[in-house]
Amino acid sequence: MDTAAFASSELLTGTAVPADTFILLETPTPWDKPALLSAGVPESLRQVIRPLLRSGVRVHLIADGQTPHRDRRRILIFQRSSQRSDSGLGQLAGGYRSWEIQVDSPADMASALDGFFRGSRGHSQTLSGQRHLMVCTHASHNECCGLYGYPFYQDTILAIQQLGLTRQVQPWQISHIGGHRFAPTLIDFPQGRYYGNLDRASLLCLLKQQGPIEPLLATYRGWSLLPKPLQILETELLRQHRWDWLRGRVAGRILKQTTSRVWVEIWFEPPGEPLLRYTAEIQDNRLCRLELAAPASLLIHRKTG
Repeated sequence: MDTAAFASSELLTGTAVPADTFILLETPTPWDKPALLSAGVPESLRQVIRPLLRSGVRVHLIADGQTPHRDRRRILIFQRSSQRSDSGLGQLAGGYRSWEIQVDSPADMASALDGFFRGSRGHSQTLSGQRHLMVCTHASHNECCGLYGYPFYQDTILAIQQLGLTRQVQPWQISHIGGHRFAPTLIDFPQGRYYGNLDRASLLCLLKQQGPIEPLLATYRGWSLLPKPLQILETELLRQHRWDWLRGRVAGRILKQTTSRVWVEIWFEPPGEPLLRYTAEIQDNRLCRLELAAPASLLIHRKTG
């Protein structure tokens, strides 16, 4: 393995927050710290959110340029989308399933969210086909996200317009997502992948998802569908498979864990190709051994520095 290439993103790797469900609530800025205590969040909505937070659901506030100027509010929900694998490992996932709920006023958000998780369709709910780039601008949580995040959010709007992607990609401001030391930082939904230390080159690479992938690799933090040790292996596999990695489906698990070492396994199904099985040993959050164990005819063994 090219350890120099891997080291370029090492400090970022494994810093995505794992979660099966994200709830994003459209709420005008400025936001308080913590964000859910902001004036724009109705108390009735907080009451619905509390038990969801205890179950591991991630909840953030979001806003775009139109949010302060209208009463209507949107709720975006991203839930793990997965299918049963023939390998017997469990679930192969390609990303999150996206839902958008629209309500007439902030006061309606609590009943809409509660109804969604109870299976009710009392409010306008649609499957969202857009990509959503969530740029952290939560300056009251950490000033870095205001100093670097907000200008980058404005650059993101401009880049989307210049590339003619306004129908395909929706830019948002989002409340604290962790890793403010990496500002500007964002989550790309419905993939659920985190990025940090972003600049113009990596932004264009992220939007186009074609051509050289190196600018994006240098900013990659990890995939929220995987536990953090698996995110370290996944970053290397993204480097190897390039854009095909983002178009395939993945399943993974921790095989064994000690105080300083973790043994992990990832199954990868490239588009239209057979499953591949990778195992790796991670020591002190560094990838130190990687094996491709399936299909058997392609068995390799690599040592890393």
